[in-house]
Amino acid sequence: MKHSLVNTSEPAEPVRQTPEQARCDAIQAAFRSGDAPPSLFGQPPPQLPRIAVTDGVLNLRLGAELDYARRMLEQMGDELAADMGVVVRHSVALQTVDIVGQMLGHIANVVRSSDPEASVDRIGMGDLKARLVRKGGI
Repeated sequence: MKHSLVNTSEPAEPVRQTPEQARCDAIQAAFRSGDAPPSLFGQPPPQLPRIAVTDGVLNLRLGAELDYARRMLEQMGDELAADMGVVVRHSVALQTVDIVGQMLGHIANVVRSSDPEASVDRIGMGDLKARLVRKGGI
């Protein structure tokens, strides 16, 4: 005697769709048909024009050296983070290494830029940007 997993004697009960699922299905259908807006959160922000690289050879070399130092710090941080004992004991220091690496990358971009002020304006690290644009003495 064969046992069937599907009971064919009774009609299947229709699946009830929640309002949330109906909305999700409508969004997906609109996206697939090409009628959906590019983003559920509105239009993406406008892209800023690229800033040209400086013609100054020394500034290009300084930027390259800063990038090299950033990569060395990143590699060191990765090696240290692979040891869970180091991570447990020195997690704050490892985060600081990461922050310093990010700072070096931003500074390298400013040094290489043909428009350093515009490059500073694009820095996402608020603390670094504030220190670079502050008024008054050094």
